[in-house]
Amino acid sequence: MKKRKVLSLIATLFTALIVALTAYVVVSIVIARVQDRDVSLFGYSFGIVMTNSMEPEISVGDLIIFTHEGIENVEEGDYIVFVAGEGFDSAIRGQNVVHMAEEIVVGEGGSLSIITRGINNAAQDEYPVTEENFVGLCVFHSSGWGAFFSFIMQYGILILIAVVALPFIVKQIIKIVRLSREGDGQAQNGEGSEDEK
Repeated sequence: MKKRKVLSLIATLFTALIVALTAYVVVSIVIARVQDRDVSLFGYSFGIVMTNSMEPEISVGDLIIFTHEGIENVEEGDYIVFVAGEGFDSAIRGQNVVHMAEEIVVGEGGSLSIITRGINNAAQDEYPVTEENFVGLCVFHSSGWGAFFSFIMQYGILILIAVVALPFIVKQIIKIVRLSREGDGQAQNGEGSEDEK
């Protein structure tokens, strides 16, 4: 009996942890979208790739995870995330882009700029990345997780409502059913005792 109570407590705590973590992720996504900034979880940000400029390494719809490290930490060959500016299609301008750092240029006073290229593109990007539009260093990418996070980003508010409200609703339904059964049992017992009288 004691073992069953301990297992029940562990299951309850685990469920509460998953609900809290899911709520944290969904709330972070919703807030980031409202404020038009990168979603950041535990020091990492993520995004969904919108173009094929990094294929076959990174495809459209892939999830990328990046850290907000300084531009001085970039090495040639790294995949970096930056805000697209002049030289990019108007539909992409102002959005985060992930491209490969092909060359690091040290300017006057030690300022850094990075010449980038999408590995699927023949030519380098027209303008170098500077500290002003540098966002971070790509540390992970995945196709499967991309579909999952696209779904969460699209339906985040509905998921949040489901995560927070559904357990409460289910608990209330169970309570109503239990009370209803107890009421039926008492009514039947009462009827029987009246017949006996």
